[in-house]
Amino acid sequence: MTLGAETLELRVAGDDYGLSARRLWEHTELGQINVFGQAISTRQVSISPTAFIDVVRINRGIFSLAGFTLAEFIAGGPRTRRISADLTDASEIIGSPEVKAFVAMVEQHLNLCSIRQATRNQHHNFLPPAQTEDVFGVPFVFSTLRRRLQSMGKTKAAAQQWMSTIENFQKKGLRAAEIEHSNVTAELLDLNDTGEQATAAQMASLCIFARLRFSVIPVLNDAKRQLRFTSTPARNVKRAKKLPKAQAGQTRTAVEFDPILGYRIEEVEHQALWGPESHWQAVAHDGRVVSNERNQNLLFTAESAEALAANDAKLRFPKRLALGRWSSYAWTGGDEYREWLITLPHYPASYFSRHFNVRNVLAHVRCDLREGADGERVLLLQEIQSDWAQDARRAISAGDMRPDAAECPPFLKEWSALAMKLVLLHAAHQGYDAVAWTRGAHQVTRYKGVGATGLTELYDRTLPREVNRMIKPYGGLCEMLGVFVPANFSIKHSENGYEVYTPENELLWTAPTLEDARHFVPDGAHEQLYEVHGVRLSAEMRRGVLTAGFPAWG
Repeated sequence: MTLGAETLELRVAGDDYGLSARRLWEHTELGQINVFGQAISTRQVSISPTAFIDVVRINRGIFSLAGFTLAEFIAGGPRTRRISADLTDASEIIGSPEVKAFVAMVEQHLNLCSIRQATRNQHHNFLPPAQTEDVFGVPFVFSTLRRRLQSMGKTKAAAQQWMSTIENFQKKGLRAAEIEHSNVTAELLDLNDTGEQATAAQMASLCIFARLRFSVIPVLNDAKRQLRFTSTPARNVKRAKKLPKAQAGQTRTAVEFDPILGYRIEEVEHQALWGPESHWQAVAHDGRVVSNERNQNLLFTAESAEALAANDAKLRFPKRLALGRWSSYAWTGGDEYREWLITLPHYPASYFSRHFNVRNVLAHVRCDLREGADGERVLLLQEIQSDWAQDARRAISAGDMRPDAAECPPFLKEWSALAMKLVLLHAAHQGYDAVAWTRGAHQVTRYKGVGATGLTELYDRTLPREVNRMIKPYGGLCEMLGVFVPANFSIKHSENGYEVYTPENELLWTAPTLEDARHFVPDGAHEQLYEVHGVRLSAEMRRGVLTAGFPAWG
């Protein structure tokens, strides 16, 4: 059994607890951040695979993080005592055949990952890497509570005084949710028990928001074609590594070659009793002959050798594409289409969207780059949505969930504002001239009237109102912008390049870039200028946004 989407969790101790390798798998296969504090690819043999397995609680089929790994549970400690008390015989469970098999499966996956040398087609990051002071895991997003405490200099007070100070902050507009998630309240209770005083700097350092560290990742897929072979001039090749010297009358000829990674397919011909006989083998760039799981390297067809080479390349140099899953629900003709997922990998509760196979997607943004009416580069949001918030609101309305339930998402009422803050920061960092989003009518047409009221409210009222509030300090204002969209043809980005289609969906041409594709549009093809909501970002505004940043709440 191998680690995959269907084998990431294991129930132990009945229905209450389990093990999960999901956060490991999301990191190695889906591009999620590494939450384990040590590199997977350079893992030392002495580090047990149990260090990459989460202990989880299971309730009604949904798991939540217990807060420690299987390795920490085995070692024992204050955080693990509660679960250890719940389990009548922890050692028996740890040593069970099922757990041993699960750990062995994770170890096999880690060993395969250690072979990986590089991931190809690396996409650009949504934002620069976070620094130590970036408590939300991304730069330019800050805690208002933390900043206010930092501004109080050398102030020193007892716990009750700090509680009163924070209550005053809340009366002046600080969100209660920020205080709740900051961890300050729990720390103040501990401080009150000791009777000691704390400085403002110490109080600020307690605002860690460990559970709310964001990770913004694109939807990635393995390329269907890991290698692209071209024919090579027939030529004899040098002896490959670790193979005996060729027998008399045996020749090896390179018949196909991948110019990117240097894999080649060789035809191996030798004399048999009944005459010449040919086999094929795959050879890596360094002369290593690739073998299959049966330790065979001579195959009966060139196609089999190609498949073997592709599997080896996928293991060692995987090619992954950020083309997303839902591009068919978007206008064609844009460049760099992405589906960005705003995730919470450290959040204890687990939510799985019906649209993506990544844990705890707080919101997603589907976007691409467009040419504006004046030739500007416009980041167009094809869609912005939170399945988690939507499902939670429905459950709360039906009485199936309390607003303060553990499975309720943070930013329940502010997810769209948070998503737009991140989008504006992304656009400013990339130097785009404007950010735009479709009108409610466009969404209603796309989804054939389903959810018309909610779509109109979000795209035509909520987003313009929130973005106006965010960008007003920098002199910005929401307005109607124009973006070009193909009218009687389409250009779709695929693994092969940019594909040009007729109105009848007949493929005309595949070009390496969008600009090249525009030279092959059908006769009579034209684009329309669609009016959308948006905000222009001057160079001065971009600098201002990146300098000041945005508060996580408010």
